[in-house]
Amino acid sequence: MTTYCPRGPMLHPRLAVLRRPSGEVQLGWDPEHAVVLRPPGSGPDAVLGFLRLLDGARSHPQIVWQAGRVGIAATDAVAILAALERAGLLVRPWLRATRVRAVHVHGRGPLSDAIALGARTLGLRPTRSRDHGPATSSVTASADLVILADALVPEPFLVNDLVLQRIPHLQVRIRDGRGIVGPLVLPGGTSCLRCADLIRRDHDADWPHLAGQLLGRVGHASPATVTATTALVLRELELILAGDTARPPRTLDTTLELEPDSHHIDRRHWTPHPACPCRTLRPVDAEAQPPQEYEDPTNDTNAQPHRPDNR
Repeated sequence: MTTYCPRGPMLHPRLAVLRRPSGEVQLGWDPEHAVVLRPPGSGPDAVLGFLRLLDGARSHPQIVWQAGRVGIAATDAVAILAALERAGLLVRPWLRATRVRAVHVHGRGPLSDAIALGARTLGLRPTRSRDHGPATSSVTASADLVILADALVPEPFLVNDLVLQRIPHLQVRIRDGRGIVGPLVLPGGTSCLRCADLIRRDHDADWPHLAGQLLGRVGHASPATVTATTALVLRELELILAGDTARPPRTLDTTLELEPDSHHIDRRHWTPHPACPCRTLRPVDAEAQPPQEYEDPTNDTNAQPHRPDNR
């Protein structure tokens, strides 16, 4: 992705800028959140000219300095900027994290296809894989983010590799007709998919046996549910790409569970499990780190294919 690092605040591009009959300028048309600007002694043309300065390419001091050229006093410029900041109408493009450039979508099913297609609308060119093997490992190793889509229970070896290589990954699937997005796993920093498996096992001792039966299966849902679930994923991708620490992705340690009939989204929180060593993993290139330190899928305790979200 092309990297662009503006230096200052930018008026949110989704806002509609409107002129009221009184000459005031209104930002947005939501009755609860719209903001009306009425700086004393300044007409609408001056206000509109000032708003055009908020393009992200100018620093805060530069905006205040150049405001006089469009007819806005420096003190009014400072006040307008403060009002827009309080209203949440300014975005900070320079906070965009350029670390996430390579996104890989792994899975076979309608969600994988829809997510890969939707990611392109965000300026990404995601790579794809459907089955885990040596070729998949080489591709995911170069990814900044891996999306594990469709599989009710992802392949344990693949999830193990992602954690050991410290590759962030987001799980997405359909569970009994409901769209489930998350958790977003930041290895060593958040709970992981095995943490969720261990939590499920704490609530249901038979969970490893059940999870083994779900391995390799793909969930089914209506086209509307698939589309809505994909929309949640794309919104998470937008937040990840923005890299704004003030608005982190909602799926960190969390799953979003979409109920299509009620249109309701439940949030389920997942904490690190004390029996999971994922938070103590050393860097990938540490010589003494054996893969079994995180998970040995042949071990009966760990045979719970990483499946976070169904208590």
